[in-house]
Amino acid sequence: MPPGGPLTNIDQILARIDSVLTENRRMETIYVSMTVTLFLSGIGCMIAALVSQQFLWSAPSVVTTGLLHYPMQQIKELRQKNIALATAPLLIATLPTDQAAAEMGRLLSSLYGASPK
Repeated sequence: MPPGGPLTNIDQILARIDSVLTENRRMETIYVSMTVTLFLSGIGCMIAALVSQQFLWSAPSVVTTGLLHYPMQQIKELRQKNIALATAPLLIATLPTDQAAAEMGRLLSSLYGASPK
């Protein structure tokens, strides 16, 4: 591979991984905020149902509880990707260039479901 090729500048790769981790942290914060909002609205509806003795108010809490599944699943997925991306610099630094490229391709394929080119 010629000098200046895609895997010769480890600092660029590390900077890119850091930017992806930062973006993932931002998305994780959004999903956590969504989850907290849904949870609090469900609790609010339950309290309103108990205080007003109109148990129809408990129906929205069932809906919000059901909606908690998606953000929780996304948080779990983001954390798994963050762990995999955090180990990538060690992988890059310890392997020869051709093996590191192959491993990074497999890692990206497993994280994002795309076939490496």
